[in-house]
Amino acid sequence: MLPIIKLFKLVVVVTLLVSCGIMDPGKENIMSDEGAIRIEYLGLEWAEGGYAPRFSLVNDSTETVQYVGYGETYPLYSAEAFSDTGWTNLMWGWCGTGAEFYALEPNSSVEFLAAQPNSSCTWRLVLDITDIDSVGSRRLRSENIGYTVPQN
Repeated sequence: MLPIIKLFKLVVVVTLLVSCGIMDPGKENIMSDEGAIRIEYLGLEWAEGGYAPRFSLVNDSTETVQYVGYGETYPLYSAEAFSDTGWTNLMWGWCGTGAEFYALEPNSSVEFLAAQPNSSCTWRLVLDITDIDSVGSRRLRSENIGYTVPQN
């Protein structure tokens, strides 16, 4: 009975690591059509209370992909900041409760706003996508963005 409990604990830990997105920022699970599916940084836009970065998730591939979000224009994203030790997790724009899968058809795109970092840094947006069967996945990253906190 004791080995079954150990096996169960191992399965639970591995499941949590994968489902929580605890992954090496340098590694990617590659799908086909590399580069045809990307995140484009469109610049800053005035939103409630200040400026927010606008992005576009672009699918120039021949396959439908999907992403998780609270709505078509509210994907679950995270961000990474460049530090002395390399790229590190910066923030998440979600908690996951109430999220659903949204399809992005070939030759289409969806625009969305994200949150700014709290401090000056070089950062990039991160978004996970899967193929329509949820078999292959890929972690997309935007270009590197320099951000300086405005001085009052």
